[in-house]
Amino acid sequence: MSFAVFPEPPDVDGLQVGHGQTRLRFEDVAQDGRLRLEGIWPAIGPILWGKMEVASALLRLGADGVRAVLTYVQLEGGDAPVSVRALCEQEVRWRLGRSVDDAGGTTRLLFDTWLLSSAPRGVPGNPGLDPASDERVRVARAYGQHVFTRPAAPAGQHRVERLSDPLLDALPIVTTEFRDPRALLALPTGAAALEPAPRPDAAPTVFGLCHSDGNQHVNFLSYPRLAEEAALRRFVELGRGARRLARRAEVSYRKPCFAGDVVRIVMQAFELGDEVGVVAVFVPEGSGATPARLSELDRPLAVVRVGFSE
Repeated sequence: MSFAVFPEPPDVDGLQVGHGQTRLRFEDVAQDGRLRLEGIWPAIGPILWGKMEVASALLRLGADGVRAVLTYVQLEGGDAPVSVRALCEQEVRWRLGRSVDDAGGTTRLLFDTWLLSSAPRGVPGNPGLDPASDERVRVARAYGQHVFTRPAAPAGQHRVERLSDPLLDALPIVTTEFRDPRALLALPTGAAALEPAPRPDAAPTVFGLCHSDGNQHVNFLSYPRLAEEAALRRFVELGRGARRLARRAEVSYRKPCFAGDVVRIVMQAFELGDEVGVVAVFVPEGSGATPARLSELDRPLAVVRVGFSE
């Protein structure tokens, strides 16, 4: 599916690479043995925050009011079956980056992360069994972009222009692309729309404490999960059926949601080759969003572009 090209992991070593093993939860794996998108990202936490030296640097910056806020994620699930009885091998990489304006000036300082997951091949259709062989297959990969900001600073003072930390000072900062949420307000290149215009989901989405985490707002994984569920409703409505599994997603976050917020998911379904998908845009309930084009939704709370395979 023609989503954004997955960025190649950087050629880094030393403190910028971490490894570990994680165990899949039973609910992370679909009945056919493929890993669900929701089960991909959680593996990064125990390695990045539990084993890698950069976690101390991020905590020191946080004590000074500077946080690396996640703004964009790419998730890709593999097609090979896995077993919930086997450990997954995880590799995490990270680098510092900056986006620039036309004159070459820094507009944002960025913290980019990659996750590469592999595991022994499982038994098709029965993920509860032991692995079928010792052959290792790619389970998933993920990329996340964080923006360094001062979230508690007064208006106009959020931007971070330099990082001051003994661990980070000596590391290179590469020029890279900032993933703007507005870039997802379009169907993937080459896709054919399955409906003439975006339409709101039938019911509002109500966020509760079950969607939130210790950051005091809705956890970012809630958005692709809710988009996947809304997409299945739309596929049934369009006569395409719901026996499908999301295999890739791009997610951008512009503004956090909180427990108690009521939002509406505005979607447009599409087809590309033998796959179907949706662009799902989260907007405040009552905003009157009935756009003729996705690009008219220029201030979304979050945007999810997700593709499905049977």
